[in-house]
Amino acid sequence: MKPFSIILIVIIFFLTPVSAQWTSFELDNIDIEKFQQQTEPFLKTISLFTNRHFFSPNIIINRISIGVSYSQGINITGEKHSTDIMGGYPNIAGALVVTQNLSLKGNMSIFESGNDVVQSFAYGFGLNITNEDKNNWRSSILFSKLQGPNDLKNRSIDAAIIKEFEFSTVPIFVGLGLNTYNTKILIEDIDTVPTSINGNANHLLFGAQLTKGRLTIVPVLQVNSDVVIVSIEISGLFK
Repeated sequence: MKPFSIILIVIIFFLTPVSAQWTSFELDNIDIEKFQQQTEPFLKTISLFTNRHFFSPNIIINRISIGVSYSQGINITGEKHSTDIMGGYPNIAGALVVTQNLSLKGNMSIFESGNDVVQSFAYGFGLNITNEDKNNWRSSILFSKLQGPNDLKNRSIDAAIIKEFEFSTVPIFVGLGLNTYNTKILIEDIDTVPTSINGNANHLLFGAQLTKGRLTIVPVLQVNSDVVIVSIEISGLFK
């Protein structure tokens, strides 16, 4: 990869959050009587944040890809508390192309949010369902875990399937994501707060692949009934 591409990835990754606020994990200001109702949009958001699929091209001669992403959550339910704590979420990702159809992938994140040091990681695989020169059906499955915040821990599974198209000369994709999560609530001094919340964050996927040499930029839109996630993924290919 050219030095310019590496510099570009680093600059975008570290400067994007400057004008944004990291996602907050403080749950102590929630109306206890409406705890689950008020937190569900937020829990769906972090479940989607921690599962970045990075649908960059599978190229057998460039087996390794490394990338970064920044995601922003938008609450569309009107629940004020979830809106107040939603913000940005960074990820670093990597993938190894095993065959033309199969890749192993994962991502991780670590950052400070208030008094919390947030850590998450995900691992899984991607599969080309068809093997055409372009416009393939592709799938990806990730298993993720988030820990670090004082108030919660989260585990989730996300499976996505996309169909690639071309709009003019720009590769785009649409798809469907199935996401299920389990969140452990660690607020122990209030008996009425549930200790565990299970839910789904199923969503529609829309994105584009903008490639220049070994550098791929993928803007992604994920639409759930309660939240919208806007992400930018940047990855580079290595031999």
